[in-house]
Amino acid sequence: MSSAAILAVWFPMAAHAQSVTDMQAQIDQLSAQLKALSSKLQTVQTHEAQERAEQARQRAAAAQLASRQERDEALVIQHNKAAQVALQAVSPTRAEQRGVVNDQYVTKGVLPGSFLIPGTDTSIHVGGFVNLQAEYNATQNLGPKFSIGNLLPNSPARRATQGDFQYNSKVSRLVVQSSTPSRFGPVTTNFALDFYGYVAGGDYNQALQNNSYSARIVYAFGTIGPVTLGMLNSNFIDNNDTPETMDFAGPAGLPAERTEQIRYTWPVNKQNILSFAAENPQSGYQDTRDNIEVASPTEPMPDFSIRYQYTNDLVHVQLSGILRDIAYSDGFGDRTSHMTGAAIIGSTVNLGALNKVFGKDNIGGQYWTGSIGRYIPDDFGANVASVLAVNNGTTGTPKTLGTKLQDDQGFTLYYQHFWMPTLRSTVAIGYNHQNLAAFLPADTANAVATKTVSANILWRAVPSADIGIEFLLGQKQFQKSTGVPPKNAEKILFGGTWHF
Repeated sequence: MSSAAILAVWFPMAAHAQSVTDMQAQIDQLSAQLKALSSKLQTVQTHEAQERAEQARQRAAAAQLASRQERDEALVIQHNKAAQVALQAVSPTRAEQRGVVNDQYVTKGVLPGSFLIPGTDTSIHVGGFVNLQAEYNATQNLGPKFSIGNLLPNSPARRATQGDFQYNSKVSRLVVQSSTPSRFGPVTTNFALDFYGYVAGGDYNQALQNNSYSARIVYAFGTIGPVTLGMLNSNFIDNNDTPETMDFAGPAGLPAERTEQIRYTWPVNKQNILSFAAENPQSGYQDTRDNIEVASPTEPMPDFSIRYQYTNDLVHVQLSGILRDIAYSDGFGDRTSHMTGAAIIGSTVNLGALNKVFGKDNIGGQYWTGSIGRYIPDDFGANVASVLAVNNGTTGTPKTLGTKLQDDQGFTLYYQHFWMPTLRSTVAIGYNHQNLAAFLPADTANAVATKTVSANILWRAVPSADIGIEFLLGQKQFQKSTGVPPKNAEKILFGGTWHF
């Protein structure tokens, strides 16, 4: 019995001791886990603090660099003015006495890569690029650009240029820029020439001896403060959200126009910019007398455009609109006028800002709608300069029987991929549709819709030169009344651009 009593007392005490031991082990284990978590938390906090410090350092370094650049530019201007005064006080050399004047050494200007004109505080930069393309048109020669709107139905005229090979250097460009300080800020000018001028007989009708081209003005504008005057890209179009293509036309229907204008730009802040412009008007029409793309002699008012742009490291967004007064005067002097407009929305996303795995890749596009007309040149298809259709009969005095606005809807989408820092590709599609007037006669020059697909690969052999190859496929949809089914065309480009 005494043994039984001892066992009765010992077993509960042993069980309690074991329970205490297990609990202590659990406490020790939890304590170890808590210390590990605390250590990890401290590591994360330290890493975040280091990242914040690095970001602050980078912002400070960028601000310091910008401040230093502004200070250096101011010092350059101050130094050049002082040098000019000092050199003018020096006795003239024998050459100067005889009329060879050089009152100031050539020095660095405020524009990147520029120099100061001796004797002035105007900085001049001379640049541009040389371009050469080898073009093979498998289906039909559509010209030096892939002008899919010029595609013909199956015919001897189309077969005559099938399998055509050409070289083209028309888009080579010379650019001269200047900047002069003033109390309104820098007064700048921009003048550019290329060789895409008019050639009698067509784009490829150069002199056989030397393949001469005609020069044309691409840009000729000046700025003073927020005001810009002259010829430059329309305020309405969206250059920032345009794919990189070797073909000068780009995707089908892409709005692209240079025009004389007066523009006011308001940089709301570093991310938001508003601009307004009064642009040179041009009304194009086609009629029932088989006249296509005729410029109207009647322009009641300028085209008024407005553009909003938002830009940050991730995305660029543009919204733009234009207001136009489209007019036409018939053979009796009677005028018809239509107040109309158009709009564009475009965007580009820098995918590397979302995830570093994308590197410098970007994706973007545009959508447009309305009576765009001349802002989609006919080089891009669909005879869209003919924004107005006129019913003036087919015989007798050309009296206006009716008119109709021919609006457009279209889009372009693209993706640019960087295989490596010096190798990149762009894939782009384009679509444009025009609502033609039902009373227009059947004409194979009139396109209801145009479509293109292009893909290229470009190699930056050296920082100033790009070499690449591009394939283009396009389709033109004809008026239903012609009875012609949609037709395709192909083109292959190989070439390069050398910047200077």
